[in-house]
Amino acid sequence: MVESPTKATTIASYLDKDWVVVATKGHIKDLPAKSYGIDFQNSFEPEYEWLKGKKTIFSAIKTQAKLASVIYIASDPDREGEIIAKHCFDELVKLKKPMFRLRLKEISKEEVNRQIKLKSGLDFAEIESQIARRTVDRIFGFEVSPDLWRQLKISSLSAGRVQSTVLHWICEREKEIQNFSKEIYYQLKLQGSVSGESVILDHQTKDKLDSKSIQKVLTDIEILPEPNRLKEILLSEIKKKNIKRNSPPAFSTASLLETSFRVLGFDSKKTMKIAQTLFEGKSIGSGERIGLITYMRTDSTRVSDLKRELGVNYLKKHFPGLVLEGSITPKKQKKYSQDAHEAVIPIRPDYSPETIGSYLSNEERSLYTLIWERFLTSLMKPELGEETIYEFHKNNQVFIYKNEFITDSGFKAFGKRDQKKNSKKFDWKIGDRFFYESHSIEEKQTEPPVRYTQGKLVQKMEDTGVGRPSTYGSIIETLRTRKYIVEYHKSIGPTSLGMIVDDYLFLNFQEMIGESFTKDLENKLDQITEDKASRINLIQNFYDSLLGLLRTPRKKYTSTVRRYPKNNEETLPGSYAKPNPNRSAKIKASTTRISISKEQTNVKPCPVCKEGFIKTKLGKKGKTIYFCSRYPHCDYITYES
Repeated sequence: MVESPTKATTIASYLDKDWVVVATKGHIKDLPAKSYGIDFQNSFEPEYEWLKGKKTIFSAIKTQAKLASVIYIASDPDREGEIIAKHCFDELVKLKKPMFRLRLKEISKEEVNRQIKLKSGLDFAEIESQIARRTVDRIFGFEVSPDLWRQLKISSLSAGRVQSTVLHWICEREKEIQNFSKEIYYQLKLQGSVSGESVILDHQTKDKLDSKSIQKVLTDIEILPEPNRLKEILLSEIKKKNIKRNSPPAFSTASLLETSFRVLGFDSKKTMKIAQTLFEGKSIGSGERIGLITYMRTDSTRVSDLKRELGVNYLKKHFPGLVLEGSITPKKQKKYSQDAHEAVIPIRPDYSPETIGSYLSNEERSLYTLIWERFLTSLMKPELGEETIYEFHKNNQVFIYKNEFITDSGFKAFGKRDQKKNSKKFDWKIGDRFFYESHSIEEKQTEPPVRYTQGKLVQKMEDTGVGRPSTYGSIIETLRTRKYIVEYHKSIGPTSLGMIVDDYLFLNFQEMIGESFTKDLENKLDQITEDKASRINLIQNFYDSLLGLLRTPRKKYTSTVRRYPKNNEETLPGSYAKPNPNRSAKIKASTTRISISKEQTNVKPCPVCKEGFIKTKLGKKGKTIYFCSRYPHCDYITYES
């Protein structure tokens, strides 16, 4: 019994005619959609109900199970898969047939046969952990969401525990952008030659230089007031250090999602859907179905000894000069990694993208290539070389020239990676002269913080221990569905609704949605998985803390007005047209008003009417639009902060 019909087809191809493989098509039960579904008088026991259509599907499965001599439940090897297995077990236990649990980390004939021989049972600690997470999330949503409706006077708002933490990151980044003030500075470069080699020296300074500082530097090195006075600068110091850049580790779920988004442009949902297909199996060659990658929900970059050996043997045959020889020290796992599954890697390295590419769709091939190349790269030699910094001193001013000399490109020689352009080694020595020819002054400006992309958000979730591999994609998708965030040109920003909800939640429930609390709760859930903590105690403590917050007086917004569009319709970033200078800009008016103090929002007064405050939105081309909160009574709008 598996979750997916595709996986069922693949596994069935490994077994003889005495076996029947059926699919539940995901979860069969869940907490009720419209009621609490938790028995508070009975140790927070969940009250599950059949999902729509699943009772009929499982009835057919049960009919076939009655004819079986033994039953194996092979739902996914994670928390969600374990609760699915438990629900199936509970429904079939009355048949009094032997039942075992299969945890397939990959879909291959060898793995299926190995798991069948293990005859494992349910992992009750994992089940307890899943129930704890689901119960805590249900309590938070059912208690805090109505509070949002009452306090903000906006119906149908929803609050999720982990989603609220991620929403706060996005909103805080938006506020940083709003409050950013650009700073102009200058960078000085000298053009000339050393030992006949044309070089450009960069002025070295700890502080950013304004126009007056630049004039002082030019005076110190004798370019001002007479440009022809500077002839040469002596080489005063040489600093050298070895370069060793190790190959990146194999993919975890987070790094796969981040890289897929950055390289292929696939969002989290699309990446996981394609990865699921590659995991469940494709028809290769003469019709044989085989899973192509290991389980794609993991926070580990660990590679098993067997897979490492397969990868090294493939490299020795096809790329002998790139293999990292000797014993490999396992890369340290991230602080919040459970390390329950190995990394996302190909099951068989000899199934190269060129070999099996014709059996995959273009998108499947692109993602498989990414996973295949990353795995092999992780087994390759590091890039080696030497970096030399040459320092030229003149009247307390320092100019530098950096040079990298690569002795071994290592893993960077694999595939289509660019080679280092500068691989020349200089034999300069202290006392050599830089002969000055000209100089240039570049005007630069500090850049505001950039908005998160999906990939960067997922990476932050993994780095901070917020969420787990199975929830990364759904967290972002939930925020988008609720219209709390919007994505434009790969950048994610909060909608005005998202800002309102975050302001209120963080003001009143900071203890519950703060990053430290969220990752601490994840750690406690992991302890339940390891059978080191109690589900009931965790839920009771969480519930008591939440009730304590709900009983305290609400912190109210006062003073200036924040608007929210009518009927929960959020204007997306791309819907603002560029302002026409010949007429007043049009911004859709909104209705529901919520007061927010200037101290809480760091608002800036409107420079035109002096009564409203400056609000911001993502513009059509990803730029920030600034406009007055009193529109249409004030028509101030600009792209400049």
